[in-house]
Amino acid sequence: MSGAVGEVAHGILRAMMPPIARQGRFGPLLIFAVVLLVVISVLSAIALGETAEATANSSTQTTVFTVSATDLGGFATDPPTVESPAAILIHADSGKVLYERNAEKQRRMASTTKIMTGILILETMDLGTSVTVSEKAAQTIEPKTWLREGDVLTVEQLLYALMLRSANSAAVALAEACSGSVEEFAALMNDKAAELGMEDTHFINPNGLDATGHYSTAADMAMVARYAMKNDKFRELVSTESYTVSLPGRSEPTVFKNTNKLLGRVSWVTGIKTGLTPKAEQCLVGSASKNGVTVISVVLGQPSSSVCFSESQALLEYGLAQYKHVTLMEEGVAVAETTVPHQLDGGLQLVTESAVEMDLYKDDEVTASVSLDGPAVLPVRAGDVYGSVALMVDGETVKTVDLVANKSIGKTTLGSKLSHYWDRLARWLGAG
Repeated sequence: MSGAVGEVAHGILRAMMPPIARQGRFGPLLIFAVVLLVVISVLSAIALGETAEATANSSTQTTVFTVSATDLGGFATDPPTVESPAAILIHADSGKVLYERNAEKQRRMASTTKIMTGILILETMDLGTSVTVSEKAAQTIEPKTWLREGDVLTVEQLLYALMLRSANSAAVALAEACSGSVEEFAALMNDKAAELGMEDTHFINPNGLDATGHYSTAADMAMVARYAMKNDKFRELVSTESYTVSLPGRSEPTVFKNTNKLLGRVSWVTGIKTGLTPKAEQCLVGSASKNGVTVISVVLGQPSSSVCFSESQALLEYGLAQYKHVTLMEEGVAVAETTVPHQLDGGLQLVTESAVEMDLYKDDEVTASVSLDGPAVLPVRAGDVYGSVALMVDGETVKTVDLVANKSIGKTTLGSKLSHYWDRLARWLGAG
């Protein structure tokens, strides 16, 4: 015994040793007192050591490791040959450009315009709302007239006509129902384009019919497509091959067949929208998903319809081959451990709250940084956050997942503290 604890112990001993004690009447009591004071001294030292240990571990700890995509192999190297006047290919999740050709050049984009029309309607109108077709909508130029003035359809039915059949009249009907007029709806489209950063785009109408001042770029159309494909209903619309609606006064149901010829032909193609006018020529905004990877392509101004579809398919195939979707950590994996007050056997395991997944580009190196917040404070509940894992590519964080407690531990009581210290003492004595 030494220091303050030792001095207190010696003082207590002197106070408890009257002359009679030296004669042997209270020998057992004296022995007990001595043992008790030794125990107090040892427990105090243990507690002080434990406090120092907790303090030393209280600062944030970080561990870093790196995974390289080149270790996975099997990536495509040569892009396809594209002859279309303008084209682009992007990774849907990150927006990374994988291929481009005159992607910033302003061009007419025909009915790919309806991507913006469709997502705006989904964001501003209820699918069950009834729309009465106006004279203007019914008289809109179509390859084959099908709507009549006075027809009543739901917003959802008109959206299927818009995105599958590419119905110009449906675009006007929806624009009028949403904003009161085509002109007001076009203003809404331009506001949305500015919000998305489509700096080289201007809309005059909701359907893409040739008009002075109605233009976009391959890069901007990829931008709005990427945004729209985050909407569940939009993805459902553009991936549907056919849709049937029954209209009053028709002897047979009206069937909307998707104009995107890649749908059904290629299993991994998931959309999005065709376009064709005399001045814009054949256009296609396409999307594909395979093995967890999703890419978006845009081809504008291709004179040949068959070339437009074949080049789009080649771009999508190339894009899918640039990535591998990997699970770096499963959900519930123990990544680290943090100290817990008055816990004798080990600390608290910290596990991943969810799986850590991402698309690895062929040149990517992913750095995983594991950060811990310090020791736990009781009580601990399973699921409490005590750290995180951050995944970084080129110094930019692309994914994060929390590290959480794998179990609950109750609040410390006097009894649990004493039990803990007695156990520590027993182990200390046993190691001596």
